[in-house]
Amino acid sequence: MGEVAEILALAVAAAFWPVLLGVVIVALRAEHPKLLLASFLAGAMIAAVSVGLVIVYALDGSSFTDPSSSAGPAAEIVVGALCLLGALVLGRRPIAVPAAEAPEPAPPNRLQRTLERGAPLAFVAGIVLDLAPSPFALIAYKDIASFDIGFAETLAILIAFYVVALMFVEVPLVGYLVAPNWTQTHTLRFNAWLSGNWQRLAVWALAGLGVYLILKGAVGLLT
Repeated sequence: MGEVAEILALAVAAAFWPVLLGVVIVALRAEHPKLLLASFLAGAMIAAVSVGLVIVYALDGSSFTDPSSSAGPAAEIVVGALCLLGALVLGRRPIAVPAAEAPEPAPPNRLQRTLERGAPLAFVAGIVLDLAPSPFALIAYKDIASFDIGFAETLAILIAFYVVALMFVEVPLVGYLVAPNWTQTHTLRFNAWLSGNWQRLAVWALAGLGVYLILKGAVGLLT
């Protein structure tokens, strides 16, 4: 159960990945946010789950999943240190002012222009962005690889992981499908809040997970 709780926590942390938050902000400002969000979500799920399966099976039986090896704990310490470094770098940047006054944060301008060109390119952007997993996903893959489960169960866990990790894409999308008028009214408010707070959210997610992974890795090396 500990590994399952860790995977869930990693999925929640992955939802606050800065580039992903930036994509949501750009999509919600576009003329047709529902189409862009759906296209990006489809591409992201296909790429992320496919890459996840490849990495999980590559790690299966390796030293990273061997309880008697120090490779797994060492990897957790390295990823934790990278998370803390990312939090430090992001935290030193000027905090974004409210969305009405602020320039758009991440993702880079090229990606912003790509998303704004329409659904097909939003689909491609979802694939491209998720070809390189976040540190949160990499640790989750290591945990999943250590389970003694079949292909169907592995696929189900990866899909569940990304359903949680992509919640900031899915929630407004479901809102547009179920209650479009209400969602249209509240989307602007949510987007303004996200624009002003995405940086703090990302810093806390990176810092919290970084500390956790370093402590977990250190305990693993000492036991």
